[in-house]
Amino acid sequence: MDGTKDDELPVPGLTEVEHQVLRYIRQNPGKSRTQLASDLNLSKAMLTKAVANFDKAGLIQEERSQQENGERGKPPVFLSVRSSAFHSIGIYAHRHLCAVVRTDLSGKVHYSSLREMPQEGAVETIIFEVARAMENSPSPIIGIGHAVPAIVGEGGELFEVTPTQVGLPLVDIAKGLRSRFKLPVYWENDAFCSAAYMANGAYAAKRCVFYTTFGFGVGGGAVVKGEVFRGAFNQAANIGALIPETGPRPSLTDLARHLGCELETLSLEHLSALYAERDGKLLDWIADRGPRLSEPFSAAIQFFNPDAIVVGGFLPREILSALCAEVTLTGYDISGRRPLTKPVLEVAGLVGPLATAEAASFLPVAQNLLGQKALIAAPD
Repeated sequence: MDGTKDDELPVPGLTEVEHQVLRYIRQNPGKSRTQLASDLNLSKAMLTKAVANFDKAGLIQEERSQQENGERGKPPVFLSVRSSAFHSIGIYAHRHLCAVVRTDLSGKVHYSSLREMPQEGAVETIIFEVARAMENSPSPIIGIGHAVPAIVGEGGELFEVTPTQVGLPLVDIAKGLRSRFKLPVYWENDAFCSAAYMANGAYAAKRCVFYTTFGFGVGGGAVVKGEVFRGAFNQAANIGALIPETGPRPSLTDLARHLGCELETLSLEHLSALYAERDGKLLDWIADRGPRLSEPFSAAIQFFNPDAIVVGGFLPREILSALCAEVTLTGYDISGRRPLTKPVLEVAGLVGPLATAEAASFLPVAQNLLGQKALIAAPD
């Protein structure tokens, strides 16, 4: 299945109120119309109209509750998003690997692939992998999301790519996908991408989430009430700017230099094995780099006062946990002044290229169904 036709996307007729209702149902499945109207402070008429539009697009499933013994009257109907209404594609690629996933509207992964990237033919490789992901999809594809190792401008243009990935033809990939599949292609900085995905999934109950990714560089993203906080120029929460690129920083590039090995050898599996062996060089690196996160994380607390700081990226969870154990969050507390409430500091449930591709699959859903901004890749 190559996807849906251009005129079928995005789902037509959704107003901001309807986006709000759909977001709430997605995060709070199994509520009745009466409960939804009360929770969202909407009239029953407005809610009924919204649900009718959802029904036209096949977005909602309704299930009547079972009556208990002795109950009278018509039992209520509970609403939830029909996960199979649409699927979406997520991509993450760097110069050595290509990860592609297909997820449903709940975020459940139905297909994933991870393969080496050839030295030439990156565009063709990714198009081939996306075609494979779409091939047996039982549902229409709503769009393609691409998490990029770069800063993306407010208009969707790239203006800074991670130094080790500058040879990746990101613009050609986006244009090739759009031409081949006739689907909208969205891209986002990989940290923003993962931040939005987690804040609309595992951390949906949190009001403000600050996500930090350790990959070929250090990146960050803040999400407030489910939406990425972008700032005036789409560069807010770039925690990497607080940890100079020229100095020691907990990134794969820095770790490769410290270990004296090639960057492409630092797979999750290899690093997990080194940690299990209690490799001395790796432990020294953790002991030095972990405390260096205390100052930027403390600054993030002062600026955003998040409920949670979540770390992820391309280091194994056990190494990320060890780095976090070295962090203190009191760097900017002032004696005699009441300190800000400290967030939880946690490691993301999923890490690595496939996890980032999974996060990218959320971009088409956010834009077309939830009323959240996603950036068109390689705008004309």
